[in-house]
Amino acid sequence: MHVLLTIPDWDLIGGTERYAFSVARGLVERGHAVSVLCARAAGPADPAARVEGVRVHVDPRVEASALTADARRGLTRAVRELAPDVVFAQTLRGTDVLHALADAAPFARYVHDHTLFCPGLNKYRADGELCTAKYGLECIKRYLGPSACVCFNKGSHPRFSDALKSVWRRRADIGAHRRAARLFTNSDYMRDELVRAGIDGERVRRVWPFTLSATSAQPAEALSGATRAFVEASSAPLIVTPARLTLPDKGIDYLITALSKLARPWRAVIAGQGPAEAWLREKARAECGERVHFSGWIAQGGIETLYERAAVVVVPSVWNEPFGLVGVEAMAHGRAVVAFRVGGIPEWLDDGVTGFLAPRRDADALAAHVDRLLGDPALAARLGANGRERARALFAPAQHLASLERELEAARASS
Repeated sequence: MHVLLTIPDWDLIGGTERYAFSVARGLVERGHAVSVLCARAAGPADPAARVEGVRVHVDPRVEASALTADARRGLTRAVRELAPDVVFAQTLRGTDVLHALADAAPFARYVHDHTLFCPGLNKYRADGELCTAKYGLECIKRYLGPSACVCFNKGSHPRFSDALKSVWRRRADIGAHRRAARLFTNSDYMRDELVRAGIDGERVRRVWPFTLSATSAQPAEALSGATRAFVEASSAPLIVTPARLTLPDKGIDYLITALSKLARPWRAVIAGQGPAEAWLREKARAECGERVHFSGWIAQGGIETLYERAAVVVVPSVWNEPFGLVGVEAMAHGRAVVAFRVGGIPEWLDDGVTGFLAPRRDADALAAHVDRLLGDPALAARLGANGRERARALFAPAQHLASLERELEAARASS
């Protein structure tokens, strides 16, 4: 099978790009031909940007938000000349581009987040409640009313015409995605959201993501000096939370409140950066003293080190996480995980088996679960071992590639 990966940037600059590199390498190793069509590619001298056996073609039209009729036909011809059996699109939302791909060959896409069907981007209302509305007219009603979304309201879109354009653009994008032979999601939660948005459920498949998280001990040198010093300064059990420091979605404010309620000795590292960092630092200092360390951005090797040294990992997201891969990374290291019951998280966190789930935004319940694990290391070890086995069984690259290969073959056969 010849698979054409389409992506704006063929470079190791983010999670989606790293995913595309891993998939390309894995499909080649499984005997398939892989080509890449991108708007930009890393320089040939960059060894991290080369995948043996993969041909890279650069065409700026791939990331266009709109194409003229001639440009759309030209992109279709360019794809046909590459003669793929199936096109696997990554993060392409230009309606004209998707139609051009569909005109050229059967296409599939992995839908990683809410952007396709949510003008507010994250199904999260400004009043702190989760948005349960079906995409469409209800989005406009919420925009005009008191329960608007965090990123879709009169502040983010002051002109009503811009709000209408945002909703209309997604309607067109959903229409283009209806031409896909297959759409993949990382959770059943996301699959259900796509179906609610008007996508034929027969074409949507849940394909578990995978983690490349190492399971061997990582050297402390992978951490920066300040973070390493904090980790090594005390024998108190370490709580780790890797998260982007944004509010209200990532729930770090609820985490800090929960930490302040813990009865047993503890210290915590919050690994990440974002616009809410200063406010969160002040809240942590006021409620927890010096027991919370904000590490800033940490490379993956440093995150692995923190997982290895953690007594428990907390994923405090209060929005509907499409999946929550950091929790699976922690499980791969044999760590028990505590999280709120939101989005796709309950699909990988088996309550009482690989960790504990708390009701959304219930800091008391979150604290009680963490306290229980801190006070019972044998229980934490048992749940962590269960999590490691679950990660190996369901979220390893081989399992993902086998499922992806099967579904891409099905997409190819649908033409």
